[in-house]
Amino acid sequence: PLLVSVDVYRPAAREQLRVVAQAIKANIYEGEVTESNTATVERLAKEARREAINSGCDVLIVDTAGRLHIDEQLMDEMQSLKRLMNPQEILFVADAMTGQDAVRSADEFHKKLSLTGVVLTKMDGDARGGAALSIRHVTGQPIKFLGIGEKYDALEPFHPDRIVSRILGMGDILSLIEKAEQHVDKKKAQEIATKALAGDGFSLEDFRDQLRQVKKMGSLQSLMGMLPSIGPFSGLQKAADRVDEKQINRVEAIINSMTQHERL
Repeated sequence: PLLVSVDVYRPAAREQLRVVAQAIKANIYEGEVTESNTATVERLAKEARREAINSGCDVLIVDTAGRLHIDEQLMDEMQSLKRLMNPQEILFVADAMTGQDAVRSADEFHKKLSLTGVVLTKMDGDARGGAALSIRHVTGQPIKFLGIGEKYDALEPFHPDRIVSRILGMGDILSLIEKAEQHVDKKKAQEIATKALAGDGFSLEDFRDQLRQVKKMGSLQSLMGMLPSIGPFSGLQKAADRVDEKQINRVEAIINSMTQHERL
């Protein structure tokens, strides 16, 4: 795919996308920006489409500026951009923390742009995703992805049954299992399990290695959010909110500062 940012209004917005593109090793078209207006937005989009065709990219992702549905000028700009590009997908990015405000915005955007899907962000926070049900209802369009963190890889496909489970406080064990399968070193985990079963103990090195694998899966808050919040698990959510993620880094640093003998 080829990425292009046509957000010429927010400072460093285009630089932010460039950093992400470099991190995921994706192609990006930057172009020249001399003025912050609709003409520049349309020019960048057309140049990016031409670049995508010339370079053989079959997907062009256009990142537009964030806007309120009550801003008529910017909404007109979006409609103009839609006519110009004739996109196959128009995804509305909604903040799950804003609740019903996100629903109203999605409704207005859908009326003017005919959305094809929604991306719901900040699902790693306190919001359980009730907005997802309302947005789906008012737009009639599917929720396609969930944002569960700030990093570029914190995006996961939307599974309706799992979000309902979260809303009801029953957790999302399947997503937790998938994360573990993606990030946990199975060979290392098996070695630690075999060692423990053989009665050889659990060293500080083993503890450090497990901390590293947990960190790869995401923040503790997001992981705890996938566990049930009822019954014996009812206090885990509040406990996770009190955890300072930096403490994990400090513990790892302390273990690394030890000698090999001290770690064992």
